[in-house]
Amino acid sequence: MEENNKEHKEEFKQESIHTEEKSSRAKQLLNVLLAIIVIITVIVGSVIYYSLYKYSNEETLDNQEENLSTVADMLNTVIDSDNNEEENNELLPPPSTGNTTVTTGDADSRKVLNESIIVLYDGLILDSDEMGLVELKYIDNSSATKDNYVITYYNYTNYGYENSTLGTLSTQVLDGLVKINNVGKVAISEKYEAIPREIQVINSIPAVVLDNNSSFSDYDTKKTIIIDLDGNGTNEYIVILANKATGESKVVLVESAGFLKSTLATMNKSGWDSVSTDGYYLSYNNIEILDIDNDGIMEILFEVPTTDTVPSQISLLKYKAGELSGKTDIVCSLVK
Repeated sequence: MEENNKEHKEEFKQESIHTEEKSSRAKQLLNVLLAIIVIITVIVGSVIYYSLYKYSNEETLDNQEENLSTVADMLNTVIDSDNNEEENNELLPPPSTGNTTVTTGDADSRKVLNESIIVLYDGLILDSDEMGLVELKYIDNSSATKDNYVITYYNYTNYGYENSTLGTLSTQVLDGLVKINNVGKVAISEKYEAIPREIQVINSIPAVVLDNNSSFSDYDTKKTIIIDLDGNGTNEYIVILANKATGESKVVLVESAGFLKSTLATMNKSGWDSVSTDGYYLSYNNIEILDIDNDGIMEILFEVPTTDTVPSQISLLKYKAGELSGKTDIVCSLVK
């Protein structure tokens, strides 16, 4: 009996040993499998990361090459443009100084003779270098430079652009002096936006002006030119007033807030013995507004009335940042 018990114990012990060995091998196999999974995960992750990194770098290089190509194309375009311009300038014909007929194409090319913008008023030369009272000038018909004015002009009348035309020399107006025909009231030798902002003309006085200048209501003829002269976003007002009972007329500049800035010109009784329908009053026809020197600021051109058939004096005024430069308080008179 005892011997049988010993055998059973021995068998049980052997089975326990085998079970522990199996369990140990199972644990080792599981650890190996986990290690393999970790290694595979790391390898796959590395491959994916490397692929993404390489793709990103290739895309960046492609973009850089594309940008470099674009910059190179731009540089080549600029260089080609400069070369073409130099070639075109070399092809321009030399200016003519004779009395030959000038075509429109020739007129455009001959603008290189003029160092500054040419401004004409009623076909006469208007010196726009400085603000003030300017004497209009005829062209000396005997001068070798007279053909410099036979060029294409850009024409303005009644506060608007008209067209471009080829100016022509007139027949003799005074002794040996001529003017330019076939041009507008104001003619400019260069093409640019001489009226960069809208101009309005109304047959009344805006409330903001009348509120601060009640005496304006005493005049029976009223016109207001509304325009942002200096381009600061606020309008100024040029008011033309006439009183038929007294024969007085005047032109004033009013600031955007409605306060009187300056009286530009006045005229009393127009030089006639009595006020009648043939009396002359200052009017909006005496005024043109445009940027004559291409600086973005619109000048006021006031034509001083005269009994001559052509004007002789223009008052140039520039209003900028609240300051007005030019001749003001001009007293006009006419002799019947």
